[in-house]
Amino acid sequence: MHATVRNLVLLSVFILSYQFQTPLARGFSFSAQTIADKEIYLKKATKLELWKDPQWIRLGHYENKISGYESSFRGPLFIDEFGFKSPKDELLKTIEAFFSESKELSAKYKRHPQCQFLARRRWLGARLGFEPTDYMVCEERRDWKASLNVKSVSIVFAASDLSNPASSFGHTFLKLVNPQNARNKDLIDYGVNYAANADQSEGLFYAMKGLLGMYGGVFTMLPYHQKIREYINIEGRDIWEYPLSFNTDEVDFLVDHLLEMENTSAPYYFFTGNCSYHILRTLEVIRPKLDLASAFTSFVIPIDTVKVVQRRSGLIKDRIFKKSLKTDYLESYTHLDLLQKKALDEAVDKLTISATYQLTPKEKAEVYETAMKYTAIKAYRTGKDLDNDVYKLSSARSLLGPITADSEIHTTQPPDESHDSSALYAGAGILTESTENNIPQQKYYSLKFRSAFHDLEQPDFGAVHMSQTELGGINLRYYDELKKFSLHKFTLLNLINTNPVTQLDKNISWKIRAEIVDQWSPDAEGGGGMSFDYNIGEATRMSYFLVGRYWHQDEKDYLAGGPEILFITRPTKTIGFSTSLTYFGILKNEAFFRVKSKINYNVKQNYDLQLEAENLLNKQVDVQFRILKNFLF
Repeated sequence: MHATVRNLVLLSVFILSYQFQTPLARGFSFSAQTIADKEIYLKKATKLELWKDPQWIRLGHYENKISGYESSFRGPLFIDEFGFKSPKDELLKTIEAFFSESKELSAKYKRHPQCQFLARRRWLGARLGFEPTDYMVCEERRDWKASLNVKSVSIVFAASDLSNPASSFGHTFLKLVNPQNARNKDLIDYGVNYAANADQSEGLFYAMKGLLGMYGGVFTMLPYHQKIREYINIEGRDIWEYPLSFNTDEVDFLVDHLLEMENTSAPYYFFTGNCSYHILRTLEVIRPKLDLASAFTSFVIPIDTVKVVQRRSGLIKDRIFKKSLKTDYLESYTHLDLLQKKALDEAVDKLTISATYQLTPKEKAEVYETAMKYTAIKAYRTGKDLDNDVYKLSSARSLLGPITADSEIHTTQPPDESHDSSALYAGAGILTESTENNIPQQKYYSLKFRSAFHDLEQPDFGAVHMSQTELGGINLRYYDELKKFSLHKFTLLNLINTNPVTQLDKNISWKIRAEIVDQWSPDAEGGGGMSFDYNIGEATRMSYFLVGRYWHQDEKDYLAGGPEILFITRPTKTIGFSTSLTYFGILKNEAFFRVKSKINYNVKQNYDLQLEAENLLNKQVDVQFRILKNFLF
């Protein structure tokens, strides 16, 4: 009996010792039957040619190029050495790795390949009919996913920010939604971001590297409140959330795939292989038939990607708007009169308003409310604790009673209803040239294509307010009497950012233009200044610039500079108007004024009518009418 007991004890010790020495035995040790199954799975995959399946192509982020399928991603997304350019080799290598005990692979991924590639495992298991015993128990991944508890996903658009080159067109990312975080607790959800691993302090080199794809783009997962703090509180960018109607199985598959993308990288191109493009490609992994990214052949602009998801998939089921602190503050500030704006300075500085301003109680209340909004922005920007300042301003405001409760509530139009980014203009005009004896006129027809993004006079929800971003524009003209076509302008870029000065923020406005004009002559202009808002119509802004200009004409080079006044107004939501007056003083040549005016009437989304007039070097007047059609390109 003692021998029996002793044998049982020894057997128990042996079993426990074996378990402690191989704690992952269930995952890393495969039976002979399983090895035999692997060969069956390889043969079945080969027979079905699974590497041609659209979902496998999406899982590897492959693109069909001239040389065949190739993925722009490199690194741990691929098990095979050349898997990034061979969907077949990568699929077969994946099946082998799933039933391998290779310590090298497990060390590479810090876990077994089955636990690294959960989405691939799920997909292959369904297509090849994996047995229940073929699946490893991936405790780490299972527990982490359980803590996330993601049941739905939203695509998020953060508005444009011209003061930041990387955010000139806005930004899109994904939000993973845990239903337990409802009712204002969604800030502890997670956001999935694809962005360049770059240093914006590199200035001009930053832009050049971004255009040439010299930065690596990576997926990161961060708490949503970090993105909210960055965009809404610090940068002052509004956010729109668009919940997507994927079912829970599809959302779970998305999370599995995002885990596969960990630590992998692709060249980041500001205008093409950017955040929006790879977010679309990631959504295609869930439903390959969506085919979203193919809607773009040139620029991939964030707000346009939201429109593509809406138009091509029907996935968007709702909109959620999150107003930035800056937008809220500017809305209040714009409605203050001049005396209130002066009082605002004192309210922020001394936390009170003296009787010398002689404001009515309602006017004082509006000033205090604006001061509180600005103080909240200041707290985020500086990182200082200004709770005491907010409390004092709030106390002073509360003593005045609810006298501003009936003030007009500003409604913001959703950016998905804005115009598309590329545009085609068709028009006709008259070019009048002054000479000593007569004033000849030339009639012409014009055709212009603009790659991106927005005219100064167009409705600008979805873009930076009172701004212009024109890139890659080609303007051709056919002169009726001369019976010939000519290149009127090739616009490399034409940017205008009229960031308004407030009583508290002394923002800088700027403009830059680089074009090739008639006879392939260069024409460049740039300048800086200040802009001010006025409570007229829907919106009105006046900008004052000091500009410099270089151009080549009649085999001579000209360099000029002087002041410019730019007036922009929107009398109604459908009408935008701008006019500018610029004085150019030219060394050793006669100075001249330039006057430009344009009015835009928005017929409906993506359709506008424009009337434009400009004098050229005090010798010509150019007037034209055109029809504008926006579209995705």
